[in-house]
Amino acid sequence: MMEIENNLLPSSSIAVHVDDAPKTEVFANDPASIPLVISDEMLHYYMSLGPCQPNANDLLNNTFTKTYEESGHIRSFNECYYYKKNTDGQLIHRYWLSYSPSLNRIFCLTCKLFGLPDTKKLFLVKNGSNDFKNITRTLSNHESSPDHMQSVIAHGLYIRNDRIDLKLIENANRQVADNRELLRQIIDALIYIGRQNISLRGHREGIDSNNRGNFLELVKLLSNNHGPLKRHIEQIEGKKKNRLTFLSNVTQNHLLNIISEVIRFKILNEVKRSGQFAVIIDTTTDVSNLEQFTFILRYVNEEGLVQERLVSLVTASDATGLGMFEVFCEITNKYNIEWKTQLIAQAYDGAASMQGQYSGLKTRIQNENPNAIYIWCCAHLFNLVVVDTCDCCIVSKRFFGDIGCFVEFMRARKRTAIFVKWQEQLYPNDRLRRMKRFSTTRWTSHDRVLIVINEKYSALLETLEEISDANNSDREAASTAENLLSKITSFQFILMMLFFRKLFAITSEVSRYLQSKEIDFVQAINLIDIAKNRLIDMRTEQDCKDLIDQAKLFSNKNDLKACDFPQVRPRRKKIMAGEQARDELLSSPVDNFRTGVFYRILDTVISSIENRFSESRNILKDFTLLSPERLRLIKNENDLPSDAFKAISNWISIDLTQLKIEYVTFSKSLDKLLNGMNINMMYQNLNNHTSDFDSENDSENSENDVETSENKITCLQILKILSSYDLRNAFPNLFKTYKALGTIPVSSASAERSFSKVKLIKTRLRSTTGQNRLESLLMLSMERDVPINHQEVIDKFAQTSTLLKKNLMFK
Repeated sequence: MMEIENNLLPSSSIAVHVDDAPKTEVFANDPASIPLVISDEMLHYYMSLGPCQPNANDLLNNTFTKTYEESGHIRSFNECYYYKKNTDGQLIHRYWLSYSPSLNRIFCLTCKLFGLPDTKKLFLVKNGSNDFKNITRTLSNHESSPDHMQSVIAHGLYIRNDRIDLKLIENANRQVADNRELLRQIIDALIYIGRQNISLRGHREGIDSNNRGNFLELVKLLSNNHGPLKRHIEQIEGKKKNRLTFLSNVTQNHLLNIISEVIRFKILNEVKRSGQFAVIIDTTTDVSNLEQFTFILRYVNEEGLVQERLVSLVTASDATGLGMFEVFCEITNKYNIEWKTQLIAQAYDGAASMQGQYSGLKTRIQNENPNAIYIWCCAHLFNLVVVDTCDCCIVSKRFFGDIGCFVEFMRARKRTAIFVKWQEQLYPNDRLRRMKRFSTTRWTSHDRVLIVINEKYSALLETLEEISDANNSDREAASTAENLLSKITSFQFILMMLFFRKLFAITSEVSRYLQSKEIDFVQAINLIDIAKNRLIDMRTEQDCKDLIDQAKLFSNKNDLKACDFPQVRPRRKKIMAGEQARDELLSSPVDNFRTGVFYRILDTVISSIENRFSESRNILKDFTLLSPERLRLIKNENDLPSDAFKAISNWISIDLTQLKIEYVTFSKSLDKLLNGMNINMMYQNLNNHTSDFDSENDSENSENDVETSENKITCLQILKILSSYDLRNAFPNLFKTYKALGTIPVSSASAERSFSKVKLIKTRLRSTTGQNRLESLLMLSMERDVPINHQEVIDKFAQTSTLLKKNLMFK
């Protein structure tokens, strides 16, 4: 028995790991994946893998799965059970014992592979055992059973049997190993190209062509440092007949589809384990004039981190509410998403087809699932606040109208060249800027236009003066430049530019924070309230006076003729006989600006914030008790309102009485828990998250940062605390409540990000890209942090045809 055991020790008995890839719990020799009836070829394959005996460090969380008993004991498997001591005290390896990380159960691999039909009915063979409390007795009884001994004998005879076809199998397996290694390199090339958003194929590509695309060029480059791949390419270039090149466009599309399915499967598994999710949906028209429907899920994973993941991108022929709902149902049915029970929130923009009261998408979903509350994207709402501001009075309308004309005039090729020339002369050490148009989708575009004008003002003046010279320009350009020059040098233009720069310094920062994934609904409304309070504090006579002084200083610094308000001649009224009329008293230009422009614009912004976010505050009032500030104030259950958490209990399934007890208990221990965590490290991601489609934004141009004090914690960080300390079992209702709060989307910015990726992938030169290929490439680009198991991809690819199975699966 000992001799057989020593001959059977596997060279590698644990997971299939990719070079330097993240650890995974997908083990090729997981006993749960081994069927009870297998062929001789598969028997040899599983024998070559050996038993699945991972150490704790090989698992994803560096620990074996724990089970909690009603008595309070925590049980788990331990790697010491792989060995036993004999009568002499020597350790003997249990080669037959195999642990399943996916099921957290132990199996007898020997009985599963070599046992008789009756033996394979044993619980340790068919279903495995997770009775770790009695594991020592279980292992001992099984080892001494006659059925196990018979299987061990069969195992030994199989090893010692000199089979005729073993050498043939060995040669075939060697070729399979080479093919799998080739495919691994090809998959790496596809993943790299997909994540970098670059095209794969050329116009007339071929491995021996002079017009190879990026994919074949990358494979060729990788072959310089990979012997099997280089030999494979040389065989193809030598015109040697080879049915399997693994480089055709069909193989590319097939592998891309499998990779995207692997990514989607991991995402949907996380969503299923979470039990709660929200949907973020939007549509756009791509370069080939097709309506693209993006489907994104927001959820909280097992580590307490908020995730927003792309699940599907499909074409929608019908853009009405009914058409959107039908596409929504098709996607959820296709991927078995339980939206009628687990969907708790939905976030869209303000389109009528999305939020229509009677036939919109959100209404049709709520008819089936009333708990799916609707969130109007806060970033879209805040952008509408900016739009309201720009059109609130005649002065602001004219100001932004003048800027729009100015930007369009300056974007001509020759005028841009002149602008660049003066920038290089006047600002030699600064980065070159270009004039940017106002945009309805880039929500900080108004601020970015003013930044360029403000920072490069002197260069703009010199540019317009050069263009206005009739000797160097045509008459229309010279006339327009002269008119624009008179407008941007007026004192009113300077005053409005500095005023809106100061205002946008507040609103643009909030807009960027609202587009972050790692922000909860309570924190979003708090940020909006902070911005509103800063605008209220700004509405003072002293701030208006300081703004005017700043405009005068700016005008003097740039040697402008107009350095103050134009003087208005007082009107005198003629006194008729018998009248006692006096001269009309006119307010000064400063008073007119303060009351008619300064106060009016600020009042419009403040009132717009109040009105547009009123519905959001109705949702928020049920979650105010979950804010960290309120949580610290509650010391006993009597401090809670009588209707506390009643709305939340109606929204999600929780025990209301138990939730109040958990809430008070947790509030008393919050400070102690915070002392054991580095809160500043939990803030490191928030300030780095801005929208991908605002990539040209410069944080250094912000005059003031949003007051996101790093001394305070957020609801998402409390959720992280509950997960980090593994308190979810002690506070199940409280954890579920905070998880539901974290699941509520603040904005639909992730949908906008996906459309930005679509524009990078499906360009004018790639307008014929198929929908499946586009979706696969988008999954690779959007979800680049999801680990991909190459062996799993290869196994799925091998099952697609008999030829591939023969050349990619071990015998």
